Amino acid sequence: MHMMAVTKIIFLDIPTTLPVPTSPNTWKVRLALNYKQLNYDTKWVETTDIESVCKSLGIPPTSVLPDGTPKYTLPALIDNTFSPPTLLSDSTPIIEYLEHAYPDPDPSRALCPPTSRALHALFEYHVAHAITAQLLPVMIMHLYDKKTPRDRIHFRTRTEAALGKKLEDIELRGEEREEHWKKIEAAFDLLASFMQVGSGLGEGAGAGEIMFFAGSNPSLADCTFGGLLLMLLYDSPDEAWIKISSWSNGRWKRYMAALEQWTAVK
Repeated sequence: MHMMAVTKIIFLDIPTTLPVPTSPNTWKVRLALNYKQLNYDTKWVETTDIESVCKSLGIPPTSVLPDGTPKYTLPALIDNTFSPPTLLSDSTPIIEYLEHAYPDPDPSRALCPPTSRALHALFEYHVAHAITAQLLPVMIMHLYDKKTPRDRIHFRTRTEAALGKKLEDIELRGEEREEHWKKIEAAFDLLASFMQVGSGLGEGAGAGEIMFFAGSNPSLADCTFGGLLLMLLYDSPDEAWIKISSWSNGRWKRYMAALEQWTAVK
């Protein structure tokens, strides 16, 4: 009699009203799991339930709120492969753990070689400030619309309390909105110019384009940036993605096509 293979890795992600998740941070880990061809099961947890589920499973908080209470966020991962099981939260530590626990026999396929840690940290800092922090005024209603009904209530309550405005008033409209998108476009163009420099080619040498941030294989930077692009693609296909596809001479459309093989949702 054949035993069913038990999946030892459980990955916690956030459901949406779409057939795909849209959290950039959970996508960051999903890309890494898929790239490393690891077998895993997804456990879907609405934002509203993250704290209670993480506490019940023994998953650690990712940070502490200003009032001193622990803050729980996804992604999280439980790996029952080894004893005792590994329980982790926060995307970069999860990816570093996967690298350590399941090293690729080919070192050129490593997502985050220890020597690149400082550069990756700098990259993440830049993307968080130059792009992610700028998205709310043009993405807020797109984000809200794709959440499950329970999570919409949670998102509205939390965001309005934090910003002291209704969601609808946080959203920019008309000319202000277009100006804001131009700022975001400039940040994307800057990244594209760095990649151009990295390929050692001048303008117009499209054939020699380096596809990912650190060469021909994805790295932690691509999991981070790919996760962000997948959020924009799925949450705002009719606005954000149309714009981004046209930026930087179509660079991001090609980038996304190159990442596509690791975007399966299991």
